[in-house]
Amino acid sequence: MILHKTIFKEMSRSLAVIIFSMSVILFMEKFVRLTRIFMGKGADLTDIVKIFIYLQPSILLLAVPMAILVAIFLTYGRMSTDSEIIVLKASGMSFWGISRAAVMLSVLCFMVLAFVSLYLLPRSMYAFKHTLYETIVKKASVTFEAETFSDVFKDTVIYVKEIPSADVFRGIFVFKEGIKSVEEPVVIVAESGVISANPQEGLIKLSMKNGFVHSFNEKTSSEISFSQYDFVLKSGIETMDKIKPDEIKTSDLWKGRNNNTQWSIEVNRRLALPFACLIFGLLGPALSTKIGKIGRLGGFSLSLAILILYYVLLIVGEGLAKSGEIPPAWGAWAPNLIFGGITLFFVHIAYKDRPMRRL
Repeated sequence: MILHKTIFKEMSRSLAVIIFSMSVILFMEKFVRLTRIFMGKGADLTDIVKIFIYLQPSILLLAVPMAILVAIFLTYGRMSTDSEIIVLKASGMSFWGISRAAVMLSVLCFMVLAFVSLYLLPRSMYAFKHTLYETIVKKASVTFEAETFSDVFKDTVIYVKEIPSADVFRGIFVFKEGIKSVEEPVVIVAESGVISANPQEGLIKLSMKNGFVHSFNEKTSSEISFSQYDFVLKSGIETMDKIKPDEIKTSDLWKGRNNNTQWSIEVNRRLALPFACLIFGLLGPALSTKIGKIGRLGGFSLSLAILILYYVLLIVGEGLAKSGEIPPAWGAWAPNLIFGGITLFFVHIAYKDRPMRRL
């Protein structure tokens, strides 16, 4: 039907613009946090493009449900303001007929997001971590400047007096923080040193000559001189041998969900977020047809309020699940259940508002 195609095209255009805008905004937020870890004196454009692409599945997992609700409210809010909803009802079209385009778009987004969440996400996050770590390792030497303190590496502050060449340092001061009660704080002073990196093994090593290592705690302190000392630097991200739940395949998460709370939370999250598209695909038209002429601005404001509430519930639920207060499944699915009930209520009201039968 031409009417449904027109509504579908209008929502699709809004959806594409919103997803693109959110992708850029969310990427920049992540990129700013990553800047101090790996940028140093600059990263290659290729590395930045790779990181942008690899982060898209995780960004889309949050952006698509948001975008579809905003797009529906913008479209149906505009239709309500222009009295098109009233005309459609007067012409005999039911709620399901009016909301058909929104439902079709939400089903399409659900299928795409389910593929992204269940298949692409773990692969892209692993590739992102590998690219980021490789970038840090390759650019380890350019993160230092003469007579400047550098805190790029985790729990470590390094000062270099002179840098005669790219990988050679002179006058080195290193302070390594202690990790709780496992390690003591360490101060290293060396005459010279060479930094080397091995991207394949993920190692960044500072080989120092002619200096001393001073370790201390509340009760004792010790000092050891050396002619040669190798100090392994840690980046701000986990090493490649430590795999996080978002990097694990969905099938493996499902098999081990009963033995690991983090895995159970992650697999339920991957399943729950795509279903939010279906819920919002029905909630948008049901609300828009009942709250009157809200316009684009009103629809945008209302959709933002709903989204904020949804994601606050999701964050709180996952937090309670991680602390063991509630089962992991409840943490991820509670927002869907709450908004699913709200959606059914408004859909029922909208469905009862049937058009008058023609005589």
